[in-house]
Amino acid sequence: MVAGPIERSKHLLSQIQNMDKIKRFDYHRITEGLILMLFGYFQKMVIADRASIFVDTVFNRYYIYNTTELLLSALLFAVQIYCDFASYSLIAIGTAKVMGIDLMENFNTPYFSRSIKEFWGRWHISLSTWFRDYLYIPLGGNRCSKFRKSFNILLTFLVSGLWHGANFTFIAWGAVHGICYLIEDITSKFRNNVLNKFGVKVHSFSFKFLQAICTFIIVDLAWIFFRAETIYDAFYYIERMFTKIDLWRLFDGSLYKLGLDCFEMNILIISLIMLFSADLIKYIKKETIYEFLKNQCLYFRWAVIFLLLFFIIIYGKYGAGFDPKQFIYFQF
Repeated sequence: MVAGPIERSKHLLSQIQNMDKIKRFDYHRITEGLILMLFGYFQKMVIADRASIFVDTVFNRYYIYNTTELLLSALLFAVQIYCDFASYSLIAIGTAKVMGIDLMENFNTPYFSRSIKEFWGRWHISLSTWFRDYLYIPLGGNRCSKFRKSFNILLTFLVSGLWHGANFTFIAWGAVHGICYLIEDITSKFRNNVLNKFGVKVHSFSFKFLQAICTFIIVDLAWIFFRAETIYDAFYYIERMFTKIDLWRLFDGSLYKLGLDCFEMNILIISLIMLFSADLIKYIKKETIYEFLKNQCLYFRWAVIFLLLFFIIIYGKYGAGFDPKQFIYFQF
């Protein structure tokens, strides 16, 4: 209820009030719920909790590491927080689905976004729409002067940062997104004119890919503020990431001494390929993992299900000697 999906009463309570009309056993509905839960557990136990080991090791002593470790840790934190939060949402949505309740989608391939505005239409959708309806629009939304509209946007992002915790790092994270959002909004016409003047093919794959890369870089840099203990730590982390260049670390084996050995790192890489494939299919075909599997042959469906089960049971981070990680968003 706290971490989302944050449902509106009109959508949720009406379903609860009509529970007696829901068919108790619906094979397709229950199957869909269980598969969503399965993929959620895969994201949490195999990817997020594994990535957190590397991320915690580097962030806790970031001042002794160089560009390679810091850059990889920042990238893995983006993966960790996405998989950790999206997994919780998927498990919640899947569990509700099994019981006959439909919850709204909370994540929609956010790292494929081509702008900050699009990112916030794909990341934590239930919270971003809540802030839009209950803060941005009551402030006046975009039905006011340009200056007031910009103020409303920036204030909404600052409050969304403060919602995560009473720390300047969260406010800075919200400010980065708010400022970038404003820059996109204010310069949109100018950028379109420049692109048209130079004949840039804005609908080409290469241009869309470049937009997605630039957006991800901004989002990933902002995540450093989100993860750091203080503003100073965040800035010093970024400074070292761009100044302490030592690419030899990629080849001397030192990366395998940061909590994940070679085998564990390979498991993480394979799992990320599986995640990327699932997100790419969803982005291109507009289908959830269940909808995609439903349209495949029986052997392929069961192969994917058993593969996910295998990874969760064999490579999931749990059991004796493991420090289980709570969901990140339970802290807020």
